[in-house]
Amino acid sequence: MRIIESTTISGLSGKDYPINIYPSDMRFNDYIAGVYILFADDRTLYADHSDNVDLVLQKKQVATSLEGLSKIGLIRMGNPEKRQTILDDLDLDCKLKSL
Repeated sequence: MRIIESTTISGLSGKDYPINIYPSDMRFNDYIAGVYILFADDRTLYADHSDNVDLVLQKKQVATSLEGLSKIGLIRMGNPEKRQTILDDLDLDCKLKSL
């Protein structure tokens, strides 16, 4: 996978989560679970979680249909409850409410 950057993102709780940043046209392997965050340069477009991130992104044709998409962030996590906890803790100001 073509990682642009590996960094951390901080939640409201003060906890830091490791996140990998990928190009907007990234194809992930099947069944990679995690929290995904779609970025457009300096703003967050959308964030959610899935048991199969690539399937969600390909089904929605995110790389070609989402205007301004520049990067995809991925926090790998298999447990769905923990993924939701991470999303809640990040409290992101997303420009889109759904894809």
